Amino acid sequence: MSPPAGERAAPISHWSHIHGWFGWRDLQEEAVATFPDGSTFVEVGSYLGRSLCSLAEVVSESGRNVTVVGVDYCRGSGREGTADKDSHAAAVADGGGTFAGQLHRNVIACGVADQVHLVVSPSPAAAALFADGSLTWVHLDARHEYDSVVADIDGWLPKVAPGGWLTGDDYDEQWWPGVVAAVRDRVPDAQECSTRQWRWVKPVG
Repeated sequence: MSPPAGERAAPISHWSHIHGWFGWRDLQEEAVATFPDGSTFVEVGSYLGRSLCSLAEVVSESGRNVTVVGVDYCRGSGREGTADKDSHAAAVADGGGTFAGQLHRNVIACGVADQVHLVVSPSPAAAALFADGSLTWVHLDARHEYDSVVADIDGWLPKVAPGGWLTGDDYDEQWWPGVVAAVRDRVPDAQECSTRQWRWVKPVG
């Protein structure tokens, strides 16, 4: 759903001003408290940067030395879920076919441009840029259809370091059955956490 024009025009100076869907701040805080300096956190599916800028804020307030990376195709996910809705269409149209510019502007407006690295790319192609076992936490919130979530899990799971997390949003059978089915098929020992999130911890050894 696109925000009203007045909301889009309002100045942005904090992640809470950015249009989007985000309910796992507690998971971000847990990750920062759990993992050491030198960690790299990757958010796959950043949309306009609401959750990504929140993560950068959590890292900054902690004083930890953590690299934050946001990955997004920036051309929207199309119609998906049981509602069969294209929630990114307005932002894509406003940006002339991409919301990459708005995402970057929001990161700058929130004062975290020096902390956040943006990768504009399809998810599996972006995963190939990282070495296996190099990432401490990868959070998946890209396209929510079954095949896409499977591809995301298959692409990013090898990149997670032993003891690290692979997590994802919208673990909700009613609205996002493709997410739930993909997680059950690919990482059946994943656990539900936070609010409609799932988490798989990579075994050590």
